[in-house]
Amino acid sequence: MQRRSRYLVFAAVLMLAVMLTACVAQQPASGEAAAPADAMEDEVVEITWLQWWVNEWGPDNHGQLIADFEALHPNIKVTVIDVPWPEMAGKLQAAAAGGSETYDLFGTESTWIAGLTKQGFIEDLSPWLADDPEFAAKLTATTPMDFLGKTRGLCLYLIPYQFAYNVDIFAEKGLEPPTNWDEFVEVLQALRDEDAGSYGMSMPLQDGGFLLLRYFNFRLAQEGGQMLDADGNVAFNSPEGVAAMQWWKDFYDMGLVVPGSFGEDQALMLEFVASGQTSAIIDGPFIWTKAKQIDPDIKMAYAPAWRHKTGGYSWACSGMGIAANSPHKEEAWEFFKYIYSDEVSLNMTKQVSLLWATNAAVASLETSDDPMLRYVPDFANQDPEHNILFSPLPEAQKLRDAFQQAFQQVLAGEKDAQTALDEAAAIWQAELDNAQ
Repeated sequence: MQRRSRYLVFAAVLMLAVMLTACVAQQPASGEAAAPADAMEDEVVEITWLQWWVNEWGPDNHGQLIADFEALHPNIKVTVIDVPWPEMAGKLQAAAAGGSETYDLFGTESTWIAGLTKQGFIEDLSPWLADDPEFAAKLTATTPMDFLGKTRGLCLYLIPYQFAYNVDIFAEKGLEPPTNWDEFVEVLQALRDEDAGSYGMSMPLQDGGFLLLRYFNFRLAQEGGQMLDADGNVAFNSPEGVAAMQWWKDFYDMGLVVPGSFGEDQALMLEFVASGQTSAIIDGPFIWTKAKQIDPDIKMAYAPAWRHKTGGYSWACSGMGIAANSPHKEEAWEFFKYIYSDEVSLNMTKQVSLLWATNAAVASLETSDDPMLRYVPDFANQDPEHNILFSPLPEAQKLRDAFQQAFQQVLAGEKDAQTALDEAAAIWQAELDNAQ
């Protein structure tokens, strides 16, 4: 309102000056239309948002989020480009390579940031945060997605990976959620019914990122290892890493997961969970929201925090970035400030069972009764020194593929854990060295 008032005063002064210095108003040239006095003020700026969250958050939740922002900012229109998650990386790469599609802001995984940075597509948010300390103070210490000393994105929600289970099936079978790795195996043994074709869980071995974050890193953290050491060098082929890989090899050999895992992807895994063919999974808290898109009545919950040698957990995040070539960076930043606001972060954490990456959202979980979120503070705080937070990496797809190959080779009995991890580590280290 203040801006509009200044504009109207300026317009009135200008009109008075014209009236005092001219007797006849000059008419527009033929074929031209006179611009309305408030054309600039009333102009609506459209920003495009490429992401994959409409169904994950629920169309109603997502639509309300946009409607509320546009009500607060009537001069900004948000056009959502929603695509399935598997198509996101390709869409961003095409845009970064100068394709016909352009976006102002977009969802991103940490594994995509290095490539987008190399192509000059992703804005450095460090100056924006420095110029807006009040907004920056709302974010957690792990919210900035830093790569080579610059903030290339912001985690939108933080993702711990833990054992999640179908509440009704567990109640029907008289099972309690496991509280350690031994009980995890016992529960899956109790859930296996080969005649009925039902199992405790499945393993999408076609997805390198899934293998790394949900399986390997979870066990690695609890063995006391890390993916990278303090100097940023590869460390996952350590004795702790070998122990973690060998544990998953031994588990797989027990025959407790749906057969055919080497041909399974995340989409099939979700179908198994939502249909009741499997009743448990190691995944992020969003798994319940995704499963409800298939079965609205499904009830899922996290098991309490586990410990092995340590109480560390594997963490990742999905985040947001601004396109470096966007002509609407100011408007995109306004959307950032809105979506990370206390009101939105508290509401979305509650509505979609995802921990928004703000201090307000983290604090809210201390009193949460959400079955997928109430234990998250325990995952974060029981042994923070041994948590593994997945960071942006160069040539992320190449690194994921190398790790996936190593994991599959070990489970298939083609290579021992040390050999497979050493070979993957050599590929990783070469790419890390090249990025420096």
